Amino acid sequence: MKCLPIAAVVILLTSASAAAAEPVVAKLQTPTAKKMSVIAGGAVFICQGPECISAGPTDRTITLEACRQLSKRVGAIESLGDSKRSLSPEKVAACKGAAKPS
Repeated sequence: MKCLPIAAVVILLTSASAAAAEPVVAKLQTPTAKKMSVIAGGAVFICQGPECISAGPTDRTITLEACRQLSKRVGAIESLGDSKRSLSPEKVAACKGAAKPS
């Protein structure tokens, strides 16, 4: 029976950290023509107009691989990050090579 309270604490802590996650924003070089959902870096991005926003980012969301996954669907990315960290300019430049053709 001691396992049940421990499991409850683990679930509570996991839920709290997920709820406290800050949105990740991708600024697009060319705005999207329509609203769309894209999965990249283990997160769902809602893309509309000049940006894509993920309200439930993971530790893989602000990565070169996530940027490439996103840009294959929505085109070139100008920046990717939240208020605390962002993808480096060098990685953003590398990401642009994966962008879908215009």
